[in-house]
Amino acid sequence: MNKSSKRRNRRLQLWIIGIPMLLAAIYYAVLAVDRYASIAQVVVVDSAGAAAMAQQNAGAAILATSTRQISKAETIFLYEYLTSPDMLQQLEKRLQWHEHFADQLTDPFYWLSKTVSREDLLKFYERVVTVHIDEMTGLISIEVEGLTPEFAHKTLSVILDESQKYINDVSRQIARNQVLFAEEELAKAHADYERKREELVEFQSKNSLLDAEASAKSQAGIIAGLEATIATEKATLKSLQATLNADSPQVRQQKNRLSALERQLNAEKANLVSSSQGGHLNVVAAAYRKLSVDAEIAEQAYRLSVSALQNAKIEANKNVHSLVTVVQPNLPEDPTYPHKLYNLITLFVALLLIYGIVRFVIASIEDHRD
Repeated sequence: MNKSSKRRNRRLQLWIIGIPMLLAAIYYAVLAVDRYASIAQVVVVDSAGAAAMAQQNAGAAILATSTRQISKAETIFLYEYLTSPDMLQQLEKRLQWHEHFADQLTDPFYWLSKTVSREDLLKFYERVVTVHIDEMTGLISIEVEGLTPEFAHKTLSVILDESQKYINDVSRQIARNQVLFAEEELAKAHADYERKREELVEFQSKNSLLDAEASAKSQAGIIAGLEATIATEKATLKSLQATLNADSPQVRQQKNRLSALERQLNAEKANLVSSSQGGHLNVVAAAYRKLSVDAEIAEQAYRLSVSALQNAKIEANKNVHSLVTVVQPNLPEDPTYPHKLYNLITLFVALLLIYGIVRFVIASIEDHRD
């Protein structure tokens, strides 16, 4: 290797490894601020899970939650809330959160301007507040960084407090929506039932019939009775005609009796059966039957709505969720970040790899020139 190659390699080592490592060492030794991390673990459970937590232990409640998957939706809602501008707004309101980081002026990577935009503030918030969900158990791990142990602990405590309020509000809102929907359906069913019942009562009053269908059946029974009587009287008339003259008083009397029964039968039939007039009993009975069926259906729907409302109230009470803190926020004694030695070693290895790649590229170019 000639002298020019050696000088070039030294320059590469200087620019690719030496200077970056020197800057990193200066940053971690002089500029980097210690960051303390407070950690907590929570889980969203329903009333049954909360009872298990109170009576047994955290593991039983988590297992019940994981097995039944009763709080999956609320867990996702909470995760989104924890990383949302709404949570950041609560921290600003209660702790003046971003001023804690704006007060330090040494570390450029963890410094905030007092006039920072909401978007940049949210990005910074997502850097120092880490949320992780265990999909198997529904356990949510929250890690909050602060420049002092007390601030990290206080921030996490506020986050848990606001999370509990949020879960309570969401749970109550879902329960209220379920009950409200059932109440609306009950009101509709009740109004429909009252309307159908009033139509039936009005129809009964208009036609002076309590039960048109029963009246029609009674009328049909009268007709059947008349037809049976007429058949008997005809048989009697034939018997008389076989033994007496046609002009005998008995035969004439029987004929008159038979004629009167036939006229009565025709009148009853005319009153019962009609296809064109609305005042006849069969038409009235058909209309009454329709109104009666409609009223029965409306009553059944009303009863089902009453049961549905009762079930909705029971389910709403069952599905009330709460936030259970499995691991309480800790007050750190030693700084968690930055991992100075680890980061420097990692950076050194990465720079060596970059240096090796650059050397390989340069050697390849030189070989092609030759």
